[in-house]
Amino acid sequence: MALQISLTSIRPGAGHDAAVENMVLKYLQRCGRELPAVAKVFRTEKQFREWAAEERKAGATAVWLADVGAKAFTTEAFAEKLRAARDGGIRHLALGIGPADGWSEAARSEADLRFSLSAMTMPHEVARLVLAEQIYRVATILQGHPYHTGH
Repeated sequence: MALQISLTSIRPGAGHDAAVENMVLKYLQRCGRELPAVAKVFRTEKQFREWAAEERKAGATAVWLADVGAKAFTTEAFAEKLRAARDGGIRHLALGIGPADGWSEAARSEADLRFSLSAMTMPHEVARLVLAEQIYRVATILQGHPYHTGH
């Protein structure tokens, strides 16, 4: 069975920039049936945490948060983490990009995994785009597609 990915983000104000959002959605649409992916936006961390709790009640859901200072993974290692989650029975994976001031300690403690996209600071929307591309890249790795060439 496929692993469903939800790329989630906290965005309290207006929606995401249309051009960047279009690129995010294109990457997610390319993931295909093996790693179907959707984007979800929450106004507050509280809304995200409530949604995540409900998803967990439905079963087989894990929550991974992009978090400054957490462990960074290579693309290949990230793909192996997703493969292990899928093969270990996880059917829904929520990948979270947090609020501008970072995740609360409560959100961090509830996460199944915390990971860093980069040691550098980047705008929220760029982080979403980077993670969307990495989700697509992982999908190609898991499918044996030549998109990912290891560099």
